[in-house]
Amino acid sequence: MQACCRSLIVDTLPIPKQQSGSAWASRMVSVGHLVGYAVGTVDLVKVFGTSFGDTQFKKLTLVAAFAINFAVGVTCWAVTERVLVSSGKDEERPGPIQIVKRIFKSTMELPPRIQAICWVQFWSWIGWFPFLFYSTTWVGETYFRYDAPNEIRDTKDALGEIGRIGSMSLVVFSSVHFMGAMILPQLIKSPEEKSFTARPPAAIAEMVTVFQKYKPDLLTAWICGHLMFSSAMIFAPFAHSFRFATILVAMCGL
Repeated sequence: MQACCRSLIVDTLPIPKQQSGSAWASRMVSVGHLVGYAVGTVDLVKVFGTSFGDTQFKKLTLVAAFAINFAVGVTCWAVTERVLVSSGKDEERPGPIQIVKRIFKSTMELPPRIQAICWVQFWSWIGWFPFLFYSTTWVGETYFRYDAPNEIRDTKDALGEIGRIGSMSLVVFSSVHFMGAMILPQLIKSPEEKSFTARPPAAIAEMVTVFQKYKPDLLTAWICGHLMFSSAMIFAPFAHSFRFATILVAMCGL
């Protein structure tokens, strides 16, 4: 579903607006994360009872399912795609084996720079997988192991408490991610950006000129992002407090 949503940016927007469209997609994802993780910090079973599930996880599944259906429904209603006009020729449709062979051949014959990007993404997502699935559990267990008072450790719903504590750290992560999605596109040099800057006010002209000179490009920002994430993961085994674990999770938001 996410692949289709990302493809809509390329399929429906003109090339000059695709970078802006990707930036807005990241911002909307950040808002969704922020709302979703904020909901996870609330004891939903206590608030809504057991009518639609007797555990926190079942409640969150319903919230996620409703949000996905609503968002995809709005997208289907709002987006109009171009109709594919057939050439009229009876072309033979490739079978499953031919499709797999074609994909494999295209993958092996990618241009070197595109192939390098794909390899970086492949290995980075191996690092992101445990973060996305287990960061809440890790932060919550760190809290229970080092910071939680005895009355919280002895609670009957320890697993729910771990999930809510972990969700709070991801609220911080989403807030940092949202601020980064709003601010960073303004601070990074676009590939289409002109090499000169329009004349700024005299009071800040020198500062703007210096900033424009050292403004990072997309590749530099991408490298810095991977270095920041890898640094956070390297320090993860040394997290012996809830605050330090939350700081590491927040770093990944950038």
